[in-house]
Amino acid sequence: MRVVFKSFGPIKRILGKAKLELDLPEGATVEQVIRRVVKIGNPEVEHIIYENGRISGNLIVMLNKKDVDLLPEGLDTPISENDEVAILPHVQGG
Repeated sequence: MRVVFKSFGPIKRILGKAKLELDLPEGATVEQVIRRVVKIGNPEVEHIIYENGRISGNLIVMLNKKDVDLLPEGLDTPISENDEVAILPHVQGG
């Protein structure tokens, strides 16, 4: 099943592109998409995305433009063909 991963900020710079098309098995989850991106990237990508084995609190993970933290299954939400997973840095300022 094909899904799209979109990245922004430092993840985009490290990967060298804003959009990746990935093939994952049926029943894959948002977390599995992220792990695939880490595998494609390098330790720098893993360091930015994960903090003590969990997604960094400085990032927002989106599934089809919805914050996965607000979805009942969170990162364990199954993905479907042509879904879009994105990781965005929190925007801060005053």
